[in-house]
Amino acid sequence: MTRATLRDVAAYAGVSHQTVSNVLNDHPSIRPTTRQRVMDAIRALDYHPNVAAKALRESRVTTLCCAFYGHSADEVADPYRNLVQSAFISEANAHGYNITTALLGGDRPGGFEGLRAAYMQRAFGGAVVVSTTLPPGRMRELAAWGLPTVLFDHEDPQGQLPSVTTDYAGGMAGLVAHLVSRGRRDLALVIPSDDFGSSAVLRREGFLAAARAHGVRSRIEAGAWSYEAGEAAFRRLWAGEDRPDAVLCGNDRMGAGALSAARALGVRVPEEVAVSGFDDFEFARYTAPSLTTIHVPHEAMARLAVRRLLSLLSGTAPPDEPPGCQLPVTLVPRESA
Repeated sequence: MTRATLRDVAAYAGVSHQTVSNVLNDHPSIRPTTRQRVMDAIRALDYHPNVAAKALRESRVTTLCCAFYGHSADEVADPYRNLVQSAFISEANAHGYNITTALLGGDRPGGFEGLRAAYMQRAFGGAVVVSTTLPPGRMRELAAWGLPTVLFDHEDPQGQLPSVTTDYAGGMAGLVAHLVSRGRRDLALVIPSDDFGSSAVLRREGFLAAARAHGVRSRIEAGAWSYEAGEAAFRRLWAGEDRPDAVLCGNDRMGAGALSAARALGVRVPEEVAVSGFDDFEFARYTAPSLTTIHVPHEAMARLAVRRLLSLLSGTAPPDEPPGCQLPVTLVPRESA
């Protein structure tokens, strides 16, 4: 089937092709009756504007890149990546842009070089780089290339690149305060001990500082960011006689694993031990018991990151705008704590 053109629409509606263009661009000079006739023709011919051709005529790139650094291509079920990527796409589309995705890996050969080559070939106009572990050297590279970049979930200590983050330390402090207010005095945090990304560090530091401030016992139990790690960590904590009365998990997946282990061991939650997560992914509402957690505004962060990138591309970013933007988190009390 031949694709309808703008001139086909003009002929069908009995107007000039410039009039059709004016209708598509919502020009105020078009009479309502003419606008209606053109819109009827568009629907009848199933006409869709050629956005790529329009961008080429205007020498404007209408694609943005969502680049995940340190994320495995095999983690297709990762709720974090799926949520933020969906929000990036939705916000970009709302502004007339498309999204292409890049998985840069940790030190995957050609990752950053490939990103730079694609940018130089005008495959995309700017990038949101998603990472909590991006090395300072990589940030300097991005700044040196002149690639319009916004960091997501990571701040640039040099302040060269704008960023969108959230208050991980404050979230952990809020969880500790919530648990202490309910009589918990012996707290264990399950989190990777060898992860020095900004998110992990802030969660650990926030937990330890808040426990000190409240005068309660604290300890770190090592565990990766997975359901299985949360399950195994809870079993280790419960195997000894020195058991905590609250187990805080670095994310919701670990929290769900801890709840599963407690259920299998016959441990009553929250009567014998409180359990919490962090992130507030949708499934946290449906665990048994439902998981107390910290809501991280991932969708709002992603949308803001896209808008900040678009302001860089258009040159409309206020000159006095601070490079780092931190959105607040929210405590979500549920049955597990």
